[in-house]
Amino acid sequence: MRGGGIEAVIFDYGGVLARTVDPEPRAAWERDLGLTPGTLTATVHDKRLWVAAQNGDIDSDAHWQAVGAALGLSESQLRGLRASFYAGDVLTQRLLARIDRLRQQGMALGLLSNFSTDLRGMLEAQDLARRFDHIAISAELGVMKPDAAAYEAILGMLALPASACVFIDDLPANVAAARALGMHGITFEDTASCLAALEGLLRGWP
Repeated sequence: MRGGGIEAVIFDYGGVLARTVDPEPRAAWERDLGLTPGTLTATVHDKRLWVAAQNGDIDSDAHWQAVGAALGLSESQLRGLRASFYAGDVLTQRLLARIDRLRQQGMALGLLSNFSTDLRGMLEAQDLARRFDHIAISAELGVMKPDAAAYEAILGMLALPASACVFIDDLPANVAAARALGMHGITFEDTASCLAALEGLLRGWP
């Protein structure tokens, strides 16, 4: 069959479709607040709070309020930080172009991300949401990759068996979990190698 029987490609978001390329927006906040380099990201992505937000145990507002409290921010400062924290992120345009071609050719597309509920709004603002048939966010699912239930959720949305799907993620453990369920897996290291691996799996599509 075309593309080896593959009917859907499922992408991770952070580290694949979007990556933090410009550190200056965060560095500027650190200078203004008198923080040592790296402190801001470590606070926003604090292991306990950020995992709770990604798991849906706390909502995004509660997560950011905790960040503000930890940094001693005023409400106006917190609003500004929340609006600009991901300003240095850049979308992977070559992947987006391939996604658009796949969509035009009839391939089903999914997104599976470990993220807080903020991601819905970010995807809309970045013109990404419309590109996917189904979007599964850990905070909405109540489960994070590499838990099998996260993959089963997006497979259920797509109404496809694991063997008919390719999964792309920048974390090897997440890709290994997808493969364990029978999905085709690609570990994202760079755009060129990712696209080459994808083309190899989709040879003959459409």
